[in-house]
Amino acid sequence: MRSLQLKFSALVVTLLVVGSVSLAWIATQHERTALASEVEKRGRAVAMNLAGAAKEPLLSVARGELGPELTLEKLIEDVSDGEGVTAVRLLGPDGRIAASLDTDERESTGALHPPLPGEEPDALQVVRDSERLQVVAPIVFSGVRVGEAQVEFDLTVLIDPIVRSNTEQLGAAALAVIALGVFAGVVFVALLVGPLRRLRVGVEQLTAGELSVRVPPTSRDEVGELTRAFNKMGDSLQQKERIQSAFGRYVNDFVLAQLLDGPEDEPQAGIEREVTLLFADIRGFTNLSEGLKAPKVVSLLNEIFQIASDCILDHGGTIDKYIGDSVMAYFGAPDTHPNPSLRAGHAAVDLLAAVDARNLAIGESDEHEQLAVDLGIGVHTGVVVVGNIGSDRRTDYTAIGDAVNVAQRLEKLAKGGDILVSEAVWRRVRGSVEMHFEGERQLSGRQEPIHVYSVDRSAPAVPKTSADSAQGA
Repeated sequence: MRSLQLKFSALVVTLLVVGSVSLAWIATQHERTALASEVEKRGRAVAMNLAGAAKEPLLSVARGELGPELTLEKLIEDVSDGEGVTAVRLLGPDGRIAASLDTDERESTGALHPPLPGEEPDALQVVRDSERLQVVAPIVFSGVRVGEAQVEFDLTVLIDPIVRSNTEQLGAAALAVIALGVFAGVVFVALLVGPLRRLRVGVEQLTAGELSVRVPPTSRDEVGELTRAFNKMGDSLQQKERIQSAFGRYVNDFVLAQLLDGPEDEPQAGIEREVTLLFADIRGFTNLSEGLKAPKVVSLLNEIFQIASDCILDHGGTIDKYIGDSVMAYFGAPDTHPNPSLRAGHAAVDLLAAVDARNLAIGESDEHEQLAVDLGIGVHTGVVVVGNIGSDRRTDYTAIGDAVNVAQRLEKLAKGGDILVSEAVWRRVRGSVEMHFEGERQLSGRQEPIHVYSVDRSAPAVPKTSADSAQGA
């Protein structure tokens, strides 16, 4: 931004210097031409007056009379008193100089200026160069040229001082204009670059994730419009972040990413996938909450669900929903894992351990309002349909199928502190988690009984990394 300011300032200074010099030169040349024209007019008048006054004395001298020479000398002297006059001559018809400001020229022969073709005999002639102006006025008597009057002016004396003085004034004015222009340019660039610099800083902060940054518009021009557009973009991004943050508490991160980044109105079709489902329920919650006020019940549920959520999500599970005082989760969808059953088993063990630690902390504290709770957990592995289920007005990303019912029935069979799993889970985690066969159980709504196993929480578990690698292999 500073480079832009310097470049613009240099451009302004260059244009002002070039413009000022050009205008000063044009004005000087125009003034010089005008002054030369005025000197020429004055020379014409002086030469014509001299020619008219010298006519009679010059004829007398031509006739040999002696008195008129004094008259001619007096005429020469009067003309020479004028400013800038450098030479005055009166020539006879033969070119002899009858009178001259320069006494050495007297009685010598000078150069006559015959009329140019097409000119009248009494027409004045002007010879001018950069330093000298000569006006020749013919002396005509009865239509006959009897001589001529020559008057020369020094233009450097008449014009240059005036031009020099005016040039100095123009130079001073040009410097003032340049200084004013530079100041105005710097102020203008500052007014232009300032909002752009603030806008650039705002963009950098927005890129860094500071979505609350805003840049106040300072003008109604294009820069102001750009600033207002930037602020609107920041509002949109901040609103999107709020929606994403709030919506992320209700849906899975994978679903949220698909909704926000995927094509608009793209259907999330259900797919068949083998997953491991986990149901956890607070045992005796109805009796437990009977004497509690509603805020206390909600606080208790939130506390337990927070523990459950942390354990499930830490092992890569997906929380499907909270149903009253129970939670439903599954492993292996929407993100696939090589060992969802083992992950679900570890999550269940960690969940009960975390609840036991909570209950122990409550027993050792002085707060009698907090209540200890027990969880029953059921885990089953099977094929379900995972995807968006619902209508075009309300949709849930969930898992449906018989495997869901089996996992929920196992959770209903589990006592407080128990983890009951199906044979499908046992086959996938044996050797990694210690289990005991509990026999066959007839589940509600199913014709065939299933083999049920319980997780031995007292046995040391195989480290998760080793177990996961073994299952993945």
